[in-house]
Amino acid sequence: MKVIFLVTGGRGGSDFFQGLLDGHNQILQIPGVLAIDDKFLDLFNSKNFNQIAEKFTNYVPMIFDSTKNKLERHNRLGKNKNEFYKVDKKKFEFFFNKLSINQKNYNNFFIIKNLYKAYYLACNKKIDKAKIILIHTHTVDMTKKILKFEKIKNFSIIHTMRYPINALISPINNWLKYKDGKFFFPRELYFHYDLAFNGLSDLTKISKNVRIILLKNLIKNKEIVMKDFCRIFKINFSKNLLKCTYFGKQWWGDEISGKWIDKSIKFKKPKKKELNLFFEHDLIYFFTLSRCIIKNYFQNEHKNIPKKRINFNMLPTKFELLVWKNSFKHMKFKHILSIPYYFLKRIIFLNTLFVKNTKFPYSVGSKFF
Repeated sequence: MKVIFLVTGGRGGSDFFQGLLDGHNQILQIPGVLAIDDKFLDLFNSKNFNQIAEKFTNYVPMIFDSTKNKLERHNRLGKNKNEFYKVDKKKFEFFFNKLSINQKNYNNFFIIKNLYKAYYLACNKKIDKAKIILIHTHTVDMTKKILKFEKIKNFSIIHTMRYPINALISPINNWLKYKDGKFFFPRELYFHYDLAFNGLSDLTKISKNVRIILLKNLIKNKEIVMKDFCRIFKINFSKNLLKCTYFGKQWWGDEISGKWIDKSIKFKKPKKKELNLFFEHDLIYFFTLSRCIIKNYFQNEHKNIPKKRINFNMLPTKFELLVWKNSFKHMKFKHILSIPYYFLKRIIFLNTLFVKNTKFPYSVGSKFF
């Protein structure tokens, strides 16, 4: 069974893409992100299959009761935004044990496959036609971690991306507004900087089997992208792949954006007021770092990339000033003390000496545009 790791590129539409795959009878997936952290890895230290199943239900309780998943709004699904889904934990544990009990020689991937299969069986869904397991690892680091933990040979990576300038505007703007910015500090800012400029090259170092899904194409040319995705991975296409749902119930987008998306969602370029989040030297600096990405994937969005370049930016960006101000506003001393560290880290590592884009994987659907 082939594995696809789904990795975002900074609010690049990974949840939206996963929702389009909802209900495909050849794909096994659990809703949302599977965080590959120490707690997840601890599952595999369990003494028996009963313990593994029980630990898993406690590790990801939101996939068994979506009323708990408020951040991704899985508690407000459906036409009237009042639907959710529940999966019986006891049934899941029963099926996991039934799938696993007679196996004497097994590895960690065997356990992961059975966790996904048992989840589907507990949902009264068939698994006999499944060819793919979609694991939404979400970040480059979590993808590295699961591959370090378990050597999976037959895998591909889908990397959802958006225009690099938008890949900075959207998360920074939205996270500073969400809950008054209490989850967004210098560490998070550096994470999004690094993801926007190094995420793609980091993934191509992990595997040659990387495919790009551009958010703009997923919005403007959804059918072409989804048909090409099915062609690449040799699975069936159906019109259901054009609807973003979870458990067949319409998904409206996450709470972080503060917006309610639907099937009429449109691709938009940055507004002038959004570009005010940059100093002029910021824009030139960010264009310099993302020049190759823009030329390969976003030529129509920005035909005239500034000729002037800033290879090193020793000055604070406006984003940094906003995040520093936010740190002081919340009086988070740990984050305040981290300001010099992440500022210096950005100066040292985010420049044209370190940011290199040598490989540009295929963008799904692009050969048909």
